[in-house]
Amino acid sequence: MNENNLEYLQNNLKYLGFGESLYPQLKEAIGKELPEFKLQFEVNMAAPNAKDKPELADTIRYELDFSKSKDTDMYFFNKYNASLQAAGKPNTLDQTFYINKGKGVTVKESYNLLSGRAVNKDVVLKSGEKANMWLKLDLAERDPEKGYAVKKYGENHGFNLASTVDRFVLPEIDKPGFKDQLVKSLKRGNLHEVSFSKDGKEMKGFIAANLQFKTLDFYDLNLATVYSKAVDLKEVPAKTLAPAENKEAVIEEASLETKTGRRR
Repeated sequence: MNENNLEYLQNNLKYLGFGESLYPQLKEAIGKELPEFKLQFEVNMAAPNAKDKPELADTIRYELDFSKSKDTDMYFFNKYNASLQAAGKPNTLDQTFYINKGKGVTVKESYNLLSGRAVNKDVVLKSGEKANMWLKLDLAERDPEKGYAVKKYGENHGFNLASTVDRFVLPEIDKPGFKDQLVKSLKRGNLHEVSFSKDGKEMKGFIAANLQFKTLDFYDLNLATVYSKAVDLKEVPAKTLAPAENKEAVIEEASLETKTGRRR
């Protein structure tokens, strides 16, 4: 067994959010020298407003694909399929995410994408150049072979998350480290709990990045939508705001490919 290859694959699993629980199965499968094999993984994602109510948690199941090189003893982690069963909903959402040299969409990011939120990633374009862009699954558009279409928003889209956050009255924003933590969380596609001001009154709720309209989505503690234009704005000098260009980004196709299983 190639121990260096095993350690590399284990690090890939940990980086992508699968933890260490699959290590024994991975080692056993490689030891059998199979040409290819799959590993299963399952995790429950608690609703942010009901962490003490496991019955309301979403379940997401993963099938990880590995294959052996035809010429060496090296194994490769090629892709994984994620299947989301949202609490209280009859159908599952399935999408395959491809891995490029151990990098790709993480477990939590795949959950956020299948939940309809956008994720910010560094990707490699077909030209070989690296680019930072926002990715969002179009859950209304599904190809039987390729899966849900991936909308990609680059720099030309004109969305600046940090500047957008600064537009709204968020009472906690001046706490040390709060804004940095908030921006990082939103880039991962999370629903982040915050306090915000509506009609001059402070209320608790959640926010997420909205790429289509270059703003933030607001929710109350029950995850009911709060109209963003009803949230109080700060008086911010116009020059500090992100460009409000109303045009689509022209981007090369990223190397992040997707595929899906049947929606049940």
